[in-house]
Amino acid sequence: MTKKSLRMSLYILLVFTVLFLFSRQMKTETGTVLTELEFLTFDNVLYSPEELHHLTEEELAQGHVGWDYDYHDKVFSRVRTNRMILKLVPGETYGLYTEQLTYASKLWIDGVLCAQLGEVSDSPDGFVPRTGSVVVYFTAGEETEIVMQRCNFNHAKWNAVRFYYGPQSVITRQVQSRNFLEISYLGFLAALAVINLGMFAGMPEHRRFLWFSLACFASMIHQSLQDPKVIMQIFPRLDWYLGYRAEGISLVLMIIFLFLFMRECFGNDPCSWADPVFLGIFCLEIAAFAFLPTIYYTDLTVQSEIAFGVCCALYCILILVRIAKDRRSLSGSQYYYIAGILIFFLTAIVNIIRIGPSHVNTIRIGLIIFELTSTLALALEFSSVSRAYQEARAQETRLRMINASMEHTQEMQDNFMAIMNHEMRTPLTVIAGYAALNAEELKQKHPQDGEMIRNMQLIKNEALRMGRIVEQSVEGARATAASGQTEEADIRKIFEDARDFCRPICEKRENEIVIDCPEDLNVNCMRDSMLQLLYNLVINASRHTSKGVISLSCSVDGDHVLIKVSDDGEGMDEETRIHAFERGFSKDGGHGLGLALCKEIAEWHKGEIYIEPDTSAGTTVALKMPL
Repeated sequence: MTKKSLRMSLYILLVFTVLFLFSRQMKTETGTVLTELEFLTFDNVLYSPEELHHLTEEELAQGHVGWDYDYHDKVFSRVRTNRMILKLVPGETYGLYTEQLTYASKLWIDGVLCAQLGEVSDSPDGFVPRTGSVVVYFTAGEETEIVMQRCNFNHAKWNAVRFYYGPQSVITRQVQSRNFLEISYLGFLAALAVINLGMFAGMPEHRRFLWFSLACFASMIHQSLQDPKVIMQIFPRLDWYLGYRAEGISLVLMIIFLFLFMRECFGNDPCSWADPVFLGIFCLEIAAFAFLPTIYYTDLTVQSEIAFGVCCALYCILILVRIAKDRRSLSGSQYYYIAGILIFFLTAIVNIIRIGPSHVNTIRIGLIIFELTSTLALALEFSSVSRAYQEARAQETRLRMINASMEHTQEMQDNFMAIMNHEMRTPLTVIAGYAALNAEELKQKHPQDGEMIRNMQLIKNEALRMGRIVEQSVEGARATAASGQTEEADIRKIFEDARDFCRPICEKRENEIVIDCPEDLNVNCMRDSMLQLLYNLVINASRHTSKGVISLSCSVDGDHVLIKVSDDGEGMDEETRIHAFERGFSKDGGHGLGLALCKEIAEWHKGEIYIEPDTSAGTTVALKMPL
């Protein structure tokens, strides 16, 4: 079995495990459903059980069963009393359970106050809202009376409370199952958030881990604030308004983080207008939850939920359309993201068309599967990045071994250069010394022999220059020259020294060296290196020229100086011109080092050396460098 098949099998196993766990929830025995719409309701009045027993027939006639669930009452009742008579088995112990009791409420069973949430009042001044789950147990009589007072000064609408009643054992199992599933789901979200946050800590450049972790944290906060409001068990004195705002804001933040997560997973957004439109709507939602009084924005709850859902669905559809166009370029992990999105869509549709038990939240099932799928995909990405990291570490180890070997080679080279410096510098010094002595002796005995005296001085100068080059080689040859000291030098004097040195070589092929350079033109350069460059160019030109003229010219071009060495010899073909400065390239049997060294010297001087194309005859090598 391939790794890809194994991963897919693991994913399928996870999905079926989740479905199995929630199928257990579907099979959990629950009590009989009793909604507030089935109660006898008295609007705009708060009655206690004792007061209800003393109502006249006229007052009892004011009560009605059911109420306008669309909340289009002409006069909205802010307080109400509900009464229900149940026929149960006398002497049996029953349980009554709800997780939707909100606003401010009092609950009596057979005249006994069993539960109170918040402060019930017929005016906003004494009203304190509260939401939470309630479970009470009672012994049934011939008739069981349930009385409930509720007041609502914080919402634009009422919600219809749904109760479950039944034998004590049934209600106990239902409450335990509900709490277990709720705590398990919150723990699941917390685990996913911590795992992905840890992966982000290991790879901070991959922000998708961070966005998904924050989305899980926001989802955990949102779910803990929803019915049955597990967070109330941790913070029993949590202010209702703060909790309600946090519930809405955490939902929007979850969507925003998932939005950023999907962008990271599939690259840039599918449409250029998607970012400002969607983020603008999300920010408006957050502002409404944060600053508007709850009685205002709860009036638009349904409309805002529809707009919110449409935006999320539209963005997911845009992602799927973009994926369909670029499906060939998708990675393995992106297929898991797509599978999670599709499963979430299916569960949302199932919830909208009301398939399955009413107490089963299929959207939550889809969200769990989506979160599992995304975490699996992120784990696969983390695994692949970890493998790449391990390979990089192994490659780094190999490079360290290579560097150690190169350091050893460099050490051997340094030793060789030190020996060469010692063995060559001494004879060069002797040559320079004897050349100087011979020049002085010639001046005294044969002052008329000027040519011979100049030749002896040239031998002395070149021996001293070669000694300096050998000295530099001890510190790293050309690397030292690159960091050597520059000085102001007369470029015409450098041309003349180069001509004097190269004249005997050029005369063998009857070539003449001419100089075209203005007086007193100084250039900041390394003099010995510039001489070496001119030697190489002139000697190379002489080798390809016979009975011709080799010209050394110099001109100023702005803040640069342009030096040219031209000849009227056999010229250079296009291939040679392109590769001439490459080390080891030669078409005349040479070593291919002279022009390569010229290029290095030019680069040391932050200049550029090139061969002028399309010359009518011969070759022109130009050096352009800063003054």
